[in-house]
Amino acid sequence: MLCIAKLLSGLFLGWGIGANNSADIFGTAVATNSIRFKTAIALIAVFAFLGAIAEGPALYHGYAFSTGMTLTLACIATMGPALTICILTYLSLPASASQAAVGGVMGIAIWSHGMGGADWSKLGTWACCWCLIPVGAALVAYLLMKLLGPLVTRFVKNIHLLNLIYRTGFIIIGCYAAFTLGGNNVVVTTGPFFQAGLFGSPALYWPAVIASAVGGASIALGALTYARKVMRTVGSEITALDPFSAIVAVFSHALMLHVSTHFHIPVSSAQATVGAVAGVGFSKGIRTVNARMLGTIFGGWVLTPLVSALLSIAMAALCVA
Repeated sequence: MLCIAKLLSGLFLGWGIGANNSADIFGTAVATNSIRFKTAIALIAVFAFLGAIAEGPALYHGYAFSTGMTLTLACIATMGPALTICILTYLSLPASASQAAVGGVMGIAIWSHGMGGADWSKLGTWACCWCLIPVGAALVAYLLMKLLGPLVTRFVKNIHLLNLIYRTGFIIIGCYAAFTLGGNNVVVTTGPFFQAGLFGSPALYWPAVIASAVGGASIALGALTYARKVMRTVGSEITALDPFSAIVAVFSHALMLHVSTHFHIPVSSAQATVGAVAGVGFSKGIRTVNARMLGTIFGGWVLTPLVSALLSIAMAALCVA
């Protein structure tokens, strides 16, 4: 029972990912009234869980920045990020769950082994990837808008056919995006508990599958219960989106997550989406982009891992003798 109680912090983090990052998947579709909100969250819950089971286990064995993880430290390493994500979700800001989670794990590594005991080289590699994700998503979205946009306008004249294409595209690409979210981000929910041996020996494969299923269920629950607020921010307050540009944004975001999953690096779904939406805006002209909103979001990203690490260090100092 004590182990289950400690695991709740990881499930809380997974809930925050589902609640916050659902906007990255169907926020644009809901904002353009192409898909109903209830339909969107149901699809997110199902496909995020499937993605977690299918592709999530591959990330678990490399999710460690120091040795000696215990269940108590795993609880603290996920509670700090969970609180950070919860605060940013309440403020309706897209948060970087992966950065918050890595900040929490790094905080525990620093508290346990000192500055020299943490794996700074791995953190540096992952940080470089984090910086490239929004840039890559923006570039893909910009190119798709410039190359495919004119083709759609030229060859699809029937408005009813066009609406059918858009609706079908939203569903297919949205499900793909939910699948990549579950596959890439599930490791940050139960990864520390996997390293601590809660699900079995970390050297085996099946404990990672069990950890992925548990984490995927928590992400699905977050999408089902508290996803509406951040959808408004991503879907309508960065730049105005029509159905085609919304589909481009979701696909660009999902592609970046899928590529990162195959490199076994958990990345920010929020950063990929905001980069993609910004790329759409740039393709229409720089004045269509809400620079103030982007600045606020970027500021939240910078603070996320730092706040998460400090919270984890503070809780470890208070709770661990």
